[in-house]
Amino acid sequence: MKKLATINFLILIVFLSAVYLPMVYEKIWFDEIEKTHLFYSPVTKEFIFKERIVGKIPPGVREKAEDHHAQICYQKSCGNFISRLEFEKLLPFIFYKNMEIWGLLPLEINGQKFDKQTIKENRRVLELSSRHITGNGPETPVWPLLESNPGQARLVFPDDRFRLTDTAMEFINADLNKVDPKLTDQFTRALRREGFVFPSRSVNGKFTILKPFDEGVFIVDDQFSVFHVKREDGTPNVVKTPIPQTLKTRYIKVSENKTRKFYGLLLDQSGGVHLMLHGGYGLVPLPLKGYDPDTMDLKLISNPLYNTAVYSDETRIYAVAMDNNFALLSFFSRAMSRQKITPAKQVYAAIFPFVFHFDTRGNAFFSPGFECSGMSGFMGLGACLVFYLARAGLSSRKKISPFAVLLVAVTGIYGLIALQFSGIEN
Repeated sequence: MKKLATINFLILIVFLSAVYLPMVYEKIWFDEIEKTHLFYSPVTKEFIFKERIVGKIPPGVREKAEDHHAQICYQKSCGNFISRLEFEKLLPFIFYKNMEIWGLLPLEINGQKFDKQTIKENRRVLELSSRHITGNGPETPVWPLLESNPGQARLVFPDDRFRLTDTAMEFINADLNKVDPKLTDQFTRALRREGFVFPSRSVNGKFTILKPFDEGVFIVDDQFSVFHVKREDGTPNVVKTPIPQTLKTRYIKVSENKTRKFYGLLLDQSGGVHLMLHGGYGLVPLPLKGYDPDTMDLKLISNPLYNTAVYSDETRIYAVAMDNNFALLSFFSRAMSRQKITPAKQVYAAIFPFVFHFDTRGNAFFSPGFECSGMSGFMGLGACLVFYLARAGLSSRKKISPFAVLLVAVTGIYGLIALQFSGIEN
Protein backbone atom coordinates (compact mmCIF):
# COMPACT_ATOMS: atom_id res chain seq x y z
CA MET A 1 0.00 0.00 0.00
CA LYS A 2 2.86 2.35 0.76
CA LYS A 3 4.40 1.76 -2.66
CA LEU A 4 1.04 2.31 -4.36
CA ALA A 5 0.52 5.56 -2.45
CA THR A 6 4.01 6.72 -3.45
CA ILE A 7 3.39 5.92 -7.12
CA ASN A 8 0.08 7.78 -7.06
CA PHE A 9 1.76 10.76 -5.43
CA LEU A 10 4.47 10.79 -8.10
CA ILE A 11 1.89 10.61 -10.89
CA LEU A 12 -0.04 13.51 -9.34
CA ILE A 13 3.08 15.68 -9.15
CA VAL A 14 4.00 14.87 -12.76
CA PHE A 15 0.49 15.71 -13.92
CA LEU A 16 0.29 19.02 -12.03
CA SER A 17 3.79 19.96 -13.21
CA ALA A 18 2.82 19.26 -16.82
CA VAL A 19 -0.16 21.61 -16.42
CA TYR A 20 1.25 24.54 -14.46
CA LEU A 21 4.98 24.75 -15.26
CA PRO A 22 4.41 25.32 -19.01
CA MET A 23 1.65 27.79 -18.14
CA VAL A 24 3.99 29.85 -15.95
CA TYR A 25 6.71 29.71 -18.61
CA GLU A 26 4.30 30.98 -21.27
CA LYS A 27 3.18 33.88 -19.06
CA ILE A 28 6.77 34.98 -18.49
CA TRP A 29 8.44 34.38 -21.84
CA PHE A 30 5.75 34.26 -24.54
CA ASP A 31 4.31 37.41 -26.12
CA GLU A 32 0.64 37.45 -27.13
CA ILE A 33 0.72 38.01 -30.88
CA GLU A 34 -2.58 38.41 -32.64
CA LYS A 35 -3.30 37.02 -36.05
CA THR A 36 -2.24 38.78 -39.25
CA HIS A 37 -4.83 41.17 -40.71
CA LEU A 38 -5.10 40.45 -44.42
CA PHE A 39 -7.13 42.40 -47.01
CA TYR A 40 -7.59 42.86 -50.75
CA SER A 41 -7.03 46.42 -51.97
CA PRO A 42 -9.64 47.65 -54.48
CA VAL A 43 -7.22 50.41 -55.45
CA THR A 44 -4.16 48.38 -56.52
CA LYS A 45 -5.95 45.00 -56.82
CA GLU A 46 -3.46 43.18 -54.63
CA PHE A 47 -3.37 41.70 -51.15
CA ILE A 48 -1.96 43.78 -48.31
CA PHE A 49 -1.58 42.91 -44.66
CA LYS A 50 -0.72 44.16 -41.20
CA GLU A 51 1.06 42.09 -38.58
CA ARG A 52 3.45 42.27 -35.68
CA ILE A 53 7.04 41.35 -36.49
CA VAL A 54 8.64 38.59 -34.45
CA GLY A 55 12.41 38.82 -34.25
CA LYS A 56 14.66 41.31 -36.02
CA ILE A 57 12.90 44.30 -37.57
CA PRO A 58 13.80 44.84 -41.27
CA PRO A 59 15.21 48.29 -42.14
CA GLY A 60 12.34 48.84 -44.60
CA VAL A 61 9.83 48.60 -41.76
CA ARG A 62 11.69 51.17 -39.66
CA GLU A 63 11.74 53.58 -42.60
CA LYS A 64 7.97 53.39 -42.94
CA ALA A 65 7.24 53.54 -39.20
CA GLU A 66 6.40 57.25 -39.19
CA ASP A 67 3.53 57.28 -36.68
CA HIS A 68 3.52 53.79 -35.14
CA HIS A 69 5.81 51.29 -33.42
CA ALA A 70 8.33 49.62 -35.69
CA GLN A 71 7.17 46.18 -34.53
CA ILE A 72 3.98 46.70 -36.56
CA CYS A 73 4.50 45.93 -40.22
CA TYR A 74 2.33 47.08 -43.14
CA GLN A 75 3.20 45.17 -46.30
CA LYS A 76 2.02 44.29 -49.79
CA SER A 77 1.87 40.69 -50.95
CA CYS A 78 4.71 41.46 -53.36
CA GLY A 79 6.98 42.16 -50.37
CA ASN A 80 7.11 45.96 -50.39
CA PHE A 81 6.65 47.71 -47.04
CA ILE A 82 4.25 50.64 -46.77
CA SER A 83 3.31 53.16 -44.09
CA ARG A 84 0.11 53.08 -42.07
CA LEU A 85 -1.34 56.01 -44.04
CA GLU A 86 -0.58 54.26 -47.35
CA PHE A 87 -2.17 51.11 -45.96
CA GLU A 88 -5.41 52.88 -45.06
CA LYS A 89 -5.58 54.70 -48.40
CA LEU A 90 -5.31 51.34 -50.16
CA LEU A 91 -8.40 50.21 -48.21
CA PRO A 92 -10.70 53.23 -48.64
CA PHE A 93 -13.92 51.24 -48.17
CA ILE A 94 -12.76 50.08 -44.74
CA PHE A 95 -11.25 53.38 -43.61
CA TYR A 96 -13.86 55.55 -45.32
CA LYS A 97 -14.24 57.77 -42.23
CA ASN A 98 -10.57 58.73 -42.47
CA MET A 99 -11.02 59.27 -46.19
CA GLU A 100 -13.78 61.75 -45.35
CA ILE A 101 -11.59 63.57 -42.80
CA TRP A 102 -8.75 63.76 -45.32
CA GLY A 103 -11.09 65.19 -47.97
CA LEU A 104 -10.77 62.17 -50.27
CA LEU A 105 -14.51 61.48 -50.63
CA PRO A 106 -16.14 60.78 -52.96
CA LEU A 107 -13.75 58.08 -54.17
CA GLU A 108 -13.24 57.24 -57.81
CA ILE A 109 -12.16 53.64 -58.50
CA ASN A 110 -12.45 51.77 -61.79
CA GLY A 111 -14.23 54.76 -63.29
CA GLN A 112 -16.95 54.65 -60.62
CA LYS A 113 -17.62 57.18 -57.87
CA PHE A 114 -18.46 56.20 -54.31
CA ASP A 115 -19.68 58.60 -51.67
CA LYS A 116 -20.00 57.91 -47.95
CA GLN A 117 -23.59 56.69 -48.14
CA THR A 118 -22.90 54.29 -51.00
CA ILE A 119 -19.93 52.83 -49.15
CA LYS A 120 -21.93 52.35 -45.93
CA GLU A 121 -24.80 50.65 -47.76
CA ASN A 122 -22.52 48.18 -49.51
CA ARG A 123 -20.18 47.22 -46.68
CA ARG A 124 -20.80 43.87 -45.03
CA VAL A 125 -18.86 41.42 -42.88
CA LEU A 126 -19.94 37.82 -42.29
CA GLU A 127 -17.99 35.65 -39.86
CA LEU A 128 -17.98 31.90 -39.35
CA SER A 129 -15.98 30.78 -36.33
CA SER A 130 -14.93 27.14 -35.98
CA ARG A 131 -15.88 27.06 -32.29
CA HIS A 132 -19.51 27.99 -33.05
CA ILE A 133 -20.15 25.21 -35.55
CA THR A 134 -22.64 22.59 -34.40
CA GLY A 135 -20.77 19.67 -32.87
CA ASN A 136 -17.60 21.61 -32.04
CA GLY A 137 -18.65 22.23 -28.47
CA PRO A 138 -21.47 21.68 -26.03
CA GLU A 139 -24.61 23.74 -26.34
CA THR A 140 -27.80 24.29 -24.39
CA PRO A 141 -30.53 22.95 -26.73
CA VAL A 142 -33.11 25.59 -25.76
CA TRP A 143 -33.61 28.70 -27.90
CA PRO A 144 -35.81 31.81 -28.10
CA LEU A 145 -38.01 32.32 -31.17
CA LEU A 146 -38.52 36.06 -31.48
CA GLU A 147 -41.65 37.72 -32.81
CA SER A 148 -40.71 38.95 -36.29
CA ASN A 149 -43.53 41.52 -36.30
CA PRO A 150 -43.10 43.04 -32.82
CA GLY A 151 -45.35 46.03 -33.51
CA GLN A 152 -42.75 48.41 -32.13
CA ALA A 153 -39.37 49.87 -32.98
CA ARG A 154 -37.27 47.20 -31.32
CA LEU A 155 -37.26 43.45 -30.95
CA VAL A 156 -37.99 41.84 -27.58
CA PHE A 157 -37.36 38.40 -26.15
CA PRO A 158 -40.47 36.23 -25.76
CA ASP A 159 -41.67 34.73 -22.48
CA ASP A 160 -40.97 31.24 -23.78
CA ARG A 161 -38.19 29.13 -25.22
CA PHE A 162 -38.34 26.17 -27.56
CA ARG A 163 -36.51 22.89 -27.93
CA LEU A 164 -36.64 20.09 -30.50
CA THR A 165 -37.57 16.70 -29.10
CA ASP A 166 -37.73 13.47 -31.06
CA THR A 167 -41.35 14.19 -32.00
CA ALA A 168 -42.10 17.89 -31.54
CA MET A 169 -41.03 21.52 -31.49
CA GLU A 170 -41.74 22.03 -27.82
CA PHE A 171 -42.30 25.47 -26.26
CA ILE A 172 -41.65 26.07 -22.57
CA ASN A 173 -42.96 29.07 -20.64
CA ALA A 174 -39.85 30.58 -19.07
CA ASP A 175 -41.73 32.12 -16.14
CA LEU A 176 -43.66 29.01 -15.17
CA ASN A 177 -41.13 26.44 -16.44
CA LYS A 178 -44.01 24.52 -18.00
CA VAL A 179 -44.63 23.23 -21.51
CA ASP A 180 -47.00 25.43 -23.54
CA PRO A 181 -49.20 22.81 -25.25
CA LYS A 182 -50.90 25.31 -27.58
CA LEU A 183 -47.70 26.73 -29.10
CA THR A 184 -46.10 23.30 -29.18
CA ASP A 185 -49.04 21.90 -31.15
CA GLN A 186 -49.18 24.90 -33.54
CA PHE A 187 -45.52 24.81 -34.53
CA THR A 188 -45.21 21.03 -34.59
CA ARG A 189 -48.22 20.75 -36.90
CA ALA A 190 -46.84 23.52 -39.14
CA LEU A 191 -43.51 21.72 -39.43
CA ARG A 192 -45.11 18.35 -40.18
CA ARG A 193 -47.37 19.91 -42.86
CA GLU A 194 -44.24 21.05 -44.70
CA GLY A 195 -42.70 17.59 -44.47
CA PHE A 196 -40.37 18.00 -41.49
CA VAL A 197 -38.93 14.67 -40.27
CA PHE A 198 -38.09 14.52 -36.57
CA PRO A 199 -35.65 14.54 -34.85
CA SER A 200 -33.77 17.66 -35.94
CA ARG A 201 -30.04 17.81 -36.62
CA SER A 202 -29.41 21.48 -35.85
CA VAL A 203 -31.11 24.77 -35.02
CA ASN A 204 -29.49 27.87 -36.50
CA GLY A 205 -30.27 31.50 -35.77
CA LYS A 206 -29.00 34.78 -34.39
CA PHE A 207 -30.35 34.72 -30.85
CA THR A 208 -30.17 38.37 -29.88
CA ILE A 209 -32.40 41.43 -30.02
CA LEU A 210 -29.46 43.63 -31.07
CA LYS A 211 -30.24 43.37 -34.78
CA PRO A 212 -32.34 45.43 -37.22
CA PHE A 213 -34.97 42.72 -37.78
CA ASP A 214 -35.62 39.04 -37.10
CA GLU A 215 -35.45 36.25 -39.67
CA GLY A 216 -36.40 33.45 -37.29
CA VAL A 217 -34.45 30.20 -37.33
CA PHE A 218 -33.29 27.60 -39.84
CA ILE A 219 -33.83 24.03 -38.68
CA VAL A 220 -32.24 21.00 -40.36
CA ASP A 221 -34.36 17.87 -40.04
CA ASP A 222 -33.32 14.23 -39.86
CA GLN A 223 -33.25 13.95 -43.68
CA PHE A 224 -31.06 17.08 -44.05
CA SER A 225 -33.92 19.22 -45.38
CA VAL A 226 -33.65 22.86 -44.26
CA PHE A 227 -36.77 24.61 -42.90
CA HIS A 228 -37.11 28.34 -42.33
CA VAL A 229 -39.27 28.94 -39.24
CA LYS A 230 -40.55 32.33 -38.08
CA ARG A 231 -43.07 33.54 -35.53
CA GLU A 232 -45.24 36.21 -37.16
CA ASP A 233 -48.06 37.76 -35.16
CA GLY A 234 -47.79 34.87 -32.75
CA THR A 235 -48.36 32.17 -35.38
CA PRO A 236 -45.92 29.86 -37.19
CA ASN A 237 -44.61 30.64 -40.67
CA VAL A 238 -42.74 27.58 -41.95
CA VAL A 239 -41.04 27.27 -45.34
CA LYS A 240 -39.32 24.15 -46.59
CA THR A 241 -36.36 25.58 -48.49
CA PRO A 242 -35.12 24.11 -51.79
CA ILE A 243 -31.64 23.60 -50.35
CA PRO A 244 -30.57 20.11 -51.55
CA GLN A 245 -30.51 17.30 -49.01
CA THR A 246 -27.38 16.00 -50.74
CA LEU A 247 -25.39 18.90 -49.28
CA LYS A 248 -26.07 17.53 -45.79
CA THR A 249 -26.21 20.99 -44.23
CA ARG A 250 -24.02 21.06 -41.15
CA TYR A 251 -24.38 24.64 -39.94
CA ILE A 252 -25.91 27.98 -40.97
CA LYS A 253 -24.49 31.27 -39.73
CA VAL A 254 -27.48 33.60 -39.88
CA SER A 255 -26.81 37.28 -40.58
CA GLU A 256 -29.69 39.75 -40.40
CA ASN A 257 -28.20 42.64 -42.36
CA LYS A 258 -30.11 45.75 -43.48
CA THR A 259 -29.22 45.11 -47.12
CA ARG A 260 -31.28 41.87 -47.01
CA LYS A 261 -29.19 40.28 -49.76
CA PHE A 262 -28.26 37.11 -47.89
CA TYR A 263 -29.61 35.05 -45.04
CA GLY A 264 -26.07 34.10 -44.12
CA LEU A 265 -23.45 31.41 -44.67
CA LEU A 266 -24.25 27.72 -45.06
CA LEU A 267 -21.64 25.06 -44.29
CA ASP A 268 -22.16 21.65 -45.89
CA GLN A 269 -20.88 18.30 -44.68
CA SER A 270 -17.88 18.31 -47.04
CA GLY A 271 -16.62 21.65 -45.73
CA GLY A 272 -17.96 23.79 -48.58
CA VAL A 273 -19.28 27.24 -47.72
CA HIS A 274 -22.23 28.84 -49.55
CA LEU A 275 -23.91 32.22 -49.38
CA MET A 276 -27.66 31.72 -48.93
CA LEU A 277 -29.56 34.29 -50.99
CA HIS A 278 -32.40 36.18 -49.37
CA GLY A 279 -35.90 35.31 -50.53
CA GLY A 280 -35.39 32.31 -52.79
CA TYR A 281 -32.82 30.46 -50.66
CA GLY A 282 -30.46 30.07 -53.60
CA LEU A 283 -26.86 29.12 -52.83
CA VAL A 284 -23.67 30.75 -54.09
CA PRO A 285 -20.62 28.53 -53.42
CA LEU A 286 -17.49 30.36 -52.30
CA PRO A 287 -14.20 29.27 -53.96
CA LEU A 288 -12.25 28.66 -50.76
CA LYS A 289 -8.96 26.82 -51.19
CA GLY A 290 -7.65 24.82 -48.24
CA TYR A 291 -10.45 25.83 -45.88
CA ASP A 292 -11.00 23.53 -42.88
CA PRO A 293 -14.13 24.54 -40.91
CA ASP A 294 -13.04 22.66 -37.77
CA THR A 295 -9.73 24.50 -37.35
CA MET A 296 -10.16 27.79 -39.21
CA ASP A 297 -12.12 30.97 -38.61
CA LEU A 298 -13.65 32.54 -41.73
CA LYS A 299 -14.47 36.18 -42.43
CA LEU A 300 -16.20 37.38 -45.60
CA ILE A 301 -15.60 41.09 -46.23
CA SER A 302 -17.74 42.79 -48.90
CA ASN A 303 -17.51 46.27 -50.39
CA PRO A 304 -19.08 47.96 -53.45
CA LEU A 305 -16.54 46.34 -55.82
CA TYR A 306 -15.13 43.14 -54.37
CA ASN A 307 -15.61 40.34 -51.87
CA THR A 308 -12.73 38.92 -49.85
CA ALA A 309 -12.83 35.67 -47.88
CA VAL A 310 -10.11 35.53 -45.22
CA TYR A 311 -9.59 32.38 -43.16
CA SER A 312 -6.83 31.10 -40.90
CA ASP A 313 -5.76 28.57 -38.32
CA GLU A 314 -3.21 29.36 -35.62
CA THR A 315 -0.22 29.59 -37.97
CA ARG A 316 -1.29 30.27 -41.55
CA ILE A 317 -3.67 32.73 -43.19
CA TYR A 318 -5.44 32.49 -46.56
CA ALA A 319 -7.40 34.98 -48.63
CA VAL A 320 -9.57 34.71 -51.74
CA ALA A 321 -10.56 37.82 -53.70
CA MET A 322 -13.83 37.63 -55.65
CA ASP A 323 -15.86 39.96 -57.82
CA ASN A 324 -19.45 40.99 -57.07
CA ASN A 325 -20.69 37.67 -58.49
CA PHE A 326 -18.27 35.79 -56.21
CA ALA A 327 -16.12 34.57 -59.07
CA LEU A 328 -12.48 33.92 -58.15
CA LEU A 329 -10.07 36.76 -58.93
CA SER A 330 -6.99 36.05 -56.84
CA PHE A 331 -5.69 33.79 -54.07
CA PHE A 332 -2.98 34.44 -51.46
CA SER A 333 -1.55 32.51 -48.52
CA ARG A 334 1.27 33.05 -46.07
CA ALA A 335 2.64 31.85 -42.75
CA MET A 336 1.85 34.36 -40.02
CA SER A 337 4.61 35.96 -37.98
CA ARG A 338 3.16 34.42 -34.80
CA GLN A 339 4.27 30.94 -35.93
CA LYS A 340 7.96 31.90 -36.08
CA ILE A 341 10.14 29.72 -33.85
CA THR A 342 11.81 31.98 -31.27
CA PRO A 343 14.55 30.99 -28.77
CA ALA A 344 11.89 31.03 -26.02
CA LYS A 345 9.80 28.50 -27.97
CA GLN A 346 12.85 26.31 -28.61
CA VAL A 347 13.69 26.21 -24.91
CA TYR A 348 10.02 25.50 -24.11
CA ALA A 349 9.99 22.49 -26.43
CA ALA A 350 13.22 21.12 -24.96
CA ILE A 351 12.26 21.60 -21.30
CA PHE A 352 8.70 20.31 -21.49
CA PRO A 353 8.42 16.98 -23.36
CA PHE A 354 4.63 17.09 -23.12
CA VAL A 355 1.99 19.48 -21.82
CA PHE A 356 -1.51 19.07 -20.42
CA HIS A 357 -3.67 22.14 -20.89
CA PHE A 358 -7.11 22.95 -19.59
CA ASP A 359 -8.00 26.09 -21.48
CA THR A 360 -9.95 27.19 -24.55
CA ARG A 361 -7.35 26.79 -27.30
CA GLY A 362 -9.40 26.72 -30.49
CA ASN A 363 -12.66 26.25 -28.61
CA ALA A 364 -15.17 28.46 -26.84
CA PHE A 365 -15.54 25.99 -24.00
CA PHE A 366 -13.42 24.36 -21.31
CA SER A 367 -11.34 21.87 -23.25
CA PRO A 368 -8.65 19.54 -21.90
CA GLY A 369 -5.81 18.76 -24.27
CA PHE A 370 -2.43 17.07 -24.59
CA GLU A 371 0.57 18.18 -26.65
CA CYS A 372 3.96 16.58 -27.32
CA SER A 373 7.10 18.56 -28.10
CA GLY A 374 8.51 16.23 -30.74
CA MET A 375 12.24 15.77 -31.29
CA SER A 376 13.21 18.69 -29.04
CA GLY A 377 11.27 17.05 -26.24
CA PHE A 378 13.18 13.79 -26.71
CA MET A 379 16.45 15.69 -26.47
CA GLY A 380 15.20 17.26 -23.23
CA LEU A 381 14.30 13.82 -21.86
CA GLY A 382 17.80 12.59 -22.63
CA ALA A 383 19.39 15.59 -20.91
CA CYS A 384 17.24 15.08 -17.79
CA LEU A 385 18.14 11.38 -17.69
CA VAL A 386 21.87 12.11 -17.98
CA PHE A 387 21.55 14.72 -15.23
CA TYR A 388 19.75 12.28 -12.92
CA LEU A 389 22.25 9.44 -13.49
CA ALA A 390 25.21 11.78 -13.02
CA ARG A 391 23.80 13.15 -9.77
CA ALA A 392 22.91 9.67 -8.51
CA GLY A 393 26.37 8.39 -9.44
CA LEU A 394 28.00 11.05 -7.29
CA SER A 395 26.15 9.79 -4.23
CA SER A 396 27.83 6.64 -2.93
CA ARG A 397 25.13 6.18 -0.25
CA LYS A 398 22.22 5.77 -2.68
CA LYS A 399 21.28 2.98 -5.02
CA ILE A 400 19.92 3.84 -8.44
CA SER A 401 16.28 2.81 -8.67
CA PRO A 402 15.10 1.36 -12.02
CA PHE A 403 11.68 2.89 -11.39
CA ALA A 404 13.20 6.35 -10.89
CA VAL A 405 15.27 5.96 -14.08
CA LEU A 406 12.14 4.99 -16.01
CA LEU A 407 10.17 7.90 -14.54
CA VAL A 408 12.79 10.48 -15.56
CA ALA A 409 13.29 8.87 -18.98
CA VAL A 410 9.56 9.17 -19.72
CA THR A 411 8.64 12.45 -18.02
CA GLY A 412 11.90 14.44 -17.94
CA ILE A 413 11.86 17.53 -15.75
CA TYR A 414 8.49 16.55 -14.32
CA GLY A 415 9.95 13.30 -13.03
CA LEU A 416 12.95 15.08 -11.49
CA ILE A 417 10.59 17.42 -9.63
CA ALA A 418 8.38 14.52 -8.51
CA LEU A 419 11.36 12.58 -7.14
CA GLN A 420 12.62 15.65 -5.32
CA PHE A 421 9.26 16.32 -3.65
CA SER A 422 8.65 12.69 -2.79
CA GLY A 423 11.96 12.34 -1.00
CA ILE A 424 12.95 9.19 -2.96
CA GLU A 425 15.41 10.49 -5.46
CA ASN A 426 16.64 6.97 -6.14
